[in-house]
Amino acid sequence: MGIINYSNTEVSLIKLFKNSKVFEFNNESYTVLNIGKPRSEKGECKTDIYILAKSASETKEFKISVKQHNADFLENKMRLERAIEIFGIQAPTIIKQSTLRIKKSFEDEMLINFERKGRTEPKCITLGWKFELLNRISGKKSGILILNKQQKIDVYAGTNIGPGKANSMVNDIKIKDSGIAEFILETDHNITQSANYYMSKLVKIDHYVVGKDIYFACKALNYRATSDKWDGDRSLAVYVDWKMQNNKLVGDLVFSNPLRVKGNQCGRNVQKILKSLKIDKDNFDDLKKYLS
Repeated sequence: MGIINYSNTEVSLIKLFKNSKVFEFNNESYTVLNIGKPRSEKGECKTDIYILAKSASETKEFKISVKQHNADFLENKMRLERAIEIFGIQAPTIIKQSTLRIKKSFEDEMLINFERKGRTEPKCITLGWKFELLNRISGKKSGILILNKQQKIDVYAGTNIGPGKANSMVNDIKIKDSGIAEFILETDHNITQSANYYMSKLVKIDHYVVGKDIYFACKALNYRATSDKWDGDRSLAVYVDWKMQNNKLVGDLVFSNPLRVKGNQCGRNVQKILKSLKIDKDNFDDLKKYLS
């Protein structure tokens, strides 16, 4: 099965509305005045399709976030700046409380793998765990985020995104708050119905989030001795503070500083320790004598 390009769905919807030119919404007929995908200065905003349309009684914006039925991710590889955009200034507290609720799953983890374990290749040392938002539970280090209704709206609508993303460009014109979504449209990948059909499926985000659970998952970032690498400078929700104590290698789990410590800092620390012990991929098993 090939990889689905989710942006094709947005392109197909925009083309559909451009060709239709008119659509029905809440028993009113609207004519499309402007339609496009909002583009921000840096990164992505929450609105996938922006429509400005006019009826007999009003001119109305439709700021739509398109969700695939089979899409799990809301946000992956989250950075602190992005977390604050989503949750506001309380983001570190929310993430810390979330990871502490599943603390035992981190404490039970084998932090050094000498042999292959599942998808984890041999000769790996865990640096920490990335933070992701999803529509479902995913793995042992996953749980429900405890959020109030407004915080859930912030996740889906992008209420806290900065002005560079909020005031995005639509067809080369900057439009105030075009990047903050108001509606959710859940759809299949293939766009086969009429414009009226898709407009009838719009749900206001403040209604959509009622009873809706948002999940988090923590995915490991590992140092791989075989290649002397790790997968990028990812922000870590929980990281492992590796150090030598009394000639023993100790890894302390740190929950108190979510997303402020990144992969490169932790990876270089492990490289430095291994170099001091004269251990590399060829004699990695020698590390066992330094473990308590």
